[in-house]
Amino acid sequence: MKKWTIYQILMLFLIFFQMWFLEYINEIRIIQHSPNGWSAINSAFVTFLIMALVITCFYLIFLFESKKRKSLLNHSIWAKMPKICVTVGILSVILFLIGGTVGPVMAWVEQWRSLLYVFLIYFLFLIFLFIFSIEHKRHQFTQRNDKSVHISYIWTLLLFFALFFLF
Repeated sequence: MKKWTIYQILMLFLIFFQMWFLEYINEIRIIQHSPNGWSAINSAFVTFLIMALVITCFYLIFLFESKKRKSLLNHSIWAKMPKICVTVGILSVILFLIGGTVGPVMAWVEQWRSLLYVFLIYFLFLIFLFIFSIEHKRHQFTQRNDKSVHISYIWTLLLFFALFFLF
């Protein structure tokens, strides 16, 4: 196994550790619950930091992939990836909303709260992948893959930073 692949696996473990730690601090009540409901995190700033850590792990996974000789980032699928991401994203949101309102998703989340973290990671990954695929497609032959990864990371963080100021 190459060192870049090992680093990518370590980033995946770091994401799972972050989610486990969030659940752990919620169980031992390091962070107090808000008066209007349950929450593992109360502050919008803390929420942004947690999301930024997860996005940083995705960034590092993609950066390590760009360092490989036979990188998946050079595959021809990246020309179609923005359309694929939009299609999968729209279908995912529709299924999540339907599953949450009339389906069993809310009951599952009440029973296994870690499922909420899985959904969070999935949608964050989808957003990062969409932004990266647009940037990669725009500059596929004019810049290196690692530069596309850097630019995508910055745009993703700026997007979430702006969203936290708006909401």
